[in-house]
Amino acid sequence: MAMTTISIASTIVSRTYSVGRALLGSLFLFSGLLKIDSFAAYSAWIASAALPNPDLLLVLTIVIEIGGGLTLISGWNARWGALLLALFLIPTTIIFHGFWRADPADFLNQLNHILKNVSILGGMLVVFAIESSRSQARVP
Repeated sequence: MAMTTISIASTIVSRTYSVGRALLGSLFLFSGLLKIDSFAAYSAWIASAALPNPDLLLVLTIVIEIGGGLTLISGWNARWGALLLALFLIPTTIIFHGFWRADPADFLNQLNHILKNVSILGGMLVVFAIESSRSQARVP
């Protein structure tokens, strides 16, 4: 009986983790797809941050978001997708959501974006850690 309980609990944890990982991935997948549809607007936003080659940076952003999102959704190389997305979040959050330089009317909006991105970054680190431990458990 105890073995069945452990097996059921393990299945629930595994499935819950898979759903949570896929939900995190869907955020990036949809974000990347939306950037394709509004390429000019996003490129202008990147240019407004005085970054070089905004079109190239946007293409790289789209590839990272869609590719990383798909790794999380599918579970294939999710560890590396999570790490890539975590590293991607750091500069994009600092560059595009600096509440410390926002005007008073936009301060709370940018603070919310930073807090959201920091939370997502935490989720990416959790996925990376879990996937890393799973990977080590499979090595003979």
